[in-house]
Amino acid sequence: MSQKHAGPLAKDFMGTGVITVYQESKVEKAVRAMDEHDIGSVVVLDNLGPCGVFTERDLLSRVLARGKDPQATVISEVASPRFPSIESASTLEEVADAMVTKKSRLMVFDGAALVGIVTPTDLVRVIKDVGRDFSILKVISTNVVTATAETPVDAVVALMDQRKVGSVLLSEDGKWTGIFTERDLVRRVLARRRRLDTPLADVATRPLVMAEPGTLGREAAQLMAAHKFKRLPLSLDGEGVGVVTARDLVEAFANANRPRAPRVDWIQWT
Repeated sequence: MSQKHAGPLAKDFMGTGVITVYQESKVEKAVRAMDEHDIGSVVVLDNLGPCGVFTERDLLSRVLARGKDPQATVISEVASPRFPSIESASTLEEVADAMVTKKSRLMVFDGAALVGIVTPTDLVRVIKDVGRDFSILKVISTNVVTATAETPVDAVVALMDQRKVGSVLLSEDGKWTGIFTERDLVRRVLARRRRLDTPLADVATRPLVMAEPGTLGREAAQLMAAHKFKRLPLSLDGEGVGVVTARDLVEAFANANRPRAPRVDWIQWT
């Protein structure tokens, strides 16, 4: 008899099309795979099986920001050798807690077999329909990095690496008008073989979809899922005030669903 559970398990919402590259492949091959399958990472294999993961962040920080050529750089030189894992029967709350703790996407195993990957975006698609609503106010990042329309992509990449962020807001006449993300770097620049001195305005995602800071978590998740965004800029009275990411939403969800300590009423004995 199968065990009943209160909600979805990792196997119900993980990405099952695990895309792999061998460790001796060039980075360019991983870029093509990410673009073709619209994904943010590939699993790296050696002769024994999975040995690491190569992500959009690795591409930005370990390849481009270091002046390396994707066509000449071997994956094993720049991939992340470790990756956190969970079991396919893990609950939604367990997956969210693991993602917050490890600050990483999660490889899903059924015994010794790699069967899928769970990313923050996968969790956002589940969160929008599951559980009670929650506030995002405590996870909003107000330390937003902006750049002007004329800023070349290579300067934007250096800025993203320096500030350890996955996106830069395009600012024109003091207003946020677009966003450039690690996914844009893959799909709109490298996969199209554009020069790295291309102006930001030519490759940023526009128009910009924004929400208000008071937006609740499930509505924010619905917006992100509908537009396939990993980052949602926030504005108040027409002025940009911050950004919330898919990982931020996972953190807010995890915190809202952690068991609360029971209330203790103290009694004064006389």
